[in-house]
Amino acid sequence: MKISGMILLLCLTGGCSTLGAPVDPGTRIAELVRKLERLERRGFAGQLVVARGDEVIVRRGFGTMAPGDPRRVDAGAVMPLASVTKPITASAVLALAAEGRLALDEPIGEHLPGLAGHWAEVPVRHFLTHTAGLPAEIVNRDWAGEPRFEPIGRDTLIERVNRFRPDHPPGARFSYSNVGYNVLAALIEVVSGQSFEEFVAGGLLVTAGVDGIGLLEPGWSPERLVVSRHGSTAAGHYFGQPMLADGMGFHLRGAGDLMATPAGVIAWWRAIRREVWLSAPWMEAWLTPRVAEPDGSRYGYGWNFRDSPLGPVIGHTGQVLDFTVDLSWYPDRDLLVYINSADARFPADALRW
Repeated sequence: MKISGMILLLCLTGGCSTLGAPVDPGTRIAELVRKLERLERRGFAGQLVVARGDEVIVRRGFGTMAPGDPRRVDAGAVMPLASVTKPITASAVLALAAEGRLALDEPIGEHLPGLAGHWAEVPVRHFLTHTAGLPAEIVNRDWAGEPRFEPIGRDTLIERVNRFRPDHPPGARFSYSNVGYNVLAALIEVVSGQSFEEFVAGGLLVTAGVDGIGLLEPGWSPERLVVSRHGSTAAGHYFGQPMLADGMGFHLRGAGDLMATPAGVIAWWRAIRREVWLSAPWMEAWLTPRVAEPDGSRYGYGWNFRDSPLGPVIGHTGQVLDFTVDLSWYPDRDLLVYINSADARFPADALRW
């Protein structure tokens, strides 16, 4: 489906109620830059990307790499995608489906052994849309560190998931679950025979000509990683957390473990716009809203769909450590706005217009 067709689909599913409103994107972009410049004087640190079509309008950093560090955040610094990882995870599942290695309507247990029957029978698509009935998180109270950075393996994840039962009939309603995307990362690994990042980097990213996204594969040095913070109190970055040999543990893997540079985000968005990220008809499936969220927006396979003064938005937010992220794609404007904040005092989704 062409991008114009996606816009029509959004309108038909209730996503275009504000189309035609007299809102100037250029004015909004200028206001956003001025806002972040003001907040920078109050301690804001992060990155902003604004791209329209093939033009990069803004790509810049704000603030410093860490509290007390004089080095400034620039456009080459690396920051977590957090839950903006989820659309990539969902697209990896669809890529496996495109190859005939799984089907979205199949029970996930056909490909992921070890799951208890009440989970094994749930179709794959319900994990993609947060309708499987899983808890939002599984917290180990005996772990002294950040809960999502506990370096557990696949078998431990499945063992812990099996202790729960669906809190509603699968498919009955939306209930946001990081655990569901951890399970999808496990599914990708078992079906592909590769680690999650190896499959994403060696398949989706390289095929689409995208670099600047990953965890271990890009070989980033710790000096390039922005440190999260709450004011003057540092909360660290990903490479300072416990990890497995092939990446983050399965409390974070697939749900929020990837990182990116602004150039990587732009390259990924352009691959989506050029319709080379997934083959047809899987691109259409990936960009289709499917279930209602409590706030009136909709969710699909790793994407949130909502209205805005500039028309329909396809995007996602994220939060991990003290980082917050907001990626908003305005398809009828051919516009991308990406904000990554390293300071908990300035949530990225509150900074966008």
